[in-house]
Amino acid sequence: MWLKPLPTRFSEEPANLREGAIGPNESGRLTDQFESVENGFNIGVYIDGQLASGLRLHVLSKKHPNSVLQQNYPDVVDDLIEQDNQIIDVTRLAANYDISRKYPHLLYVTVRLSMLAAAHFRADLILAGVRAEHIPFYKREFMATPLTEPRPYPMLLKKLSLFKIDYRLNHQAIVRKHPFHATTREERWAIFGDPAPLLLDQP
Repeated sequence: MWLKPLPTRFSEEPANLREGAIGPNESGRLTDQFESVENGFNIGVYIDGQLASGLRLHVLSKKHPNSVLQQNYPDVVDDLIEQDNQIIDVTRLAANYDISRKYPHLLYVTVRLSMLAAAHFRADLILAGVRAEHIPFYKREFMATPLTEPRPYPMLLKKLSLFKIDYRLNHQAIVRKHPFHATTREERWAIFGDPAPLLLDQP
């Protein structure tokens, strides 16, 4: 199993169609204006050379305040940015259905990327739009708390609630409970490169 940036967005349609999250479309992809921005990362998890899962991350701060979560929840996210928080914005989590049945821990491997990003970019918070059926996982795994009621979400049929993981406050407790989420400098640099351009305290 290994990780690498996705050169283009892989098709999320089969998994999301199966779960009733989206309607069919000709391209088989979900795309928006935040797809290839300097504070964004599309990352794939590969097993035996096959793309198994992926997600999209954005690093939000006053330096880079825009993302799909900021666009959809501006009343909440804008305030968090104005409070000088460094934020990891998690979207587009998707997995190959057949591979995920063979490797039931694939979801944990994929979501762990948000913890790597939070450590690498010195984040205060991790934000994610969460469907109702996934809320218990985020609460159990990351001590996440809701910031909004479910809202309509761009290109999705199901409503999402905005959830917050207080990384600065709770990351040590999360790692103690689930040591799998511990990270190393080497793996963070291999995935994300030099963090300095996206750090709030750097010019």
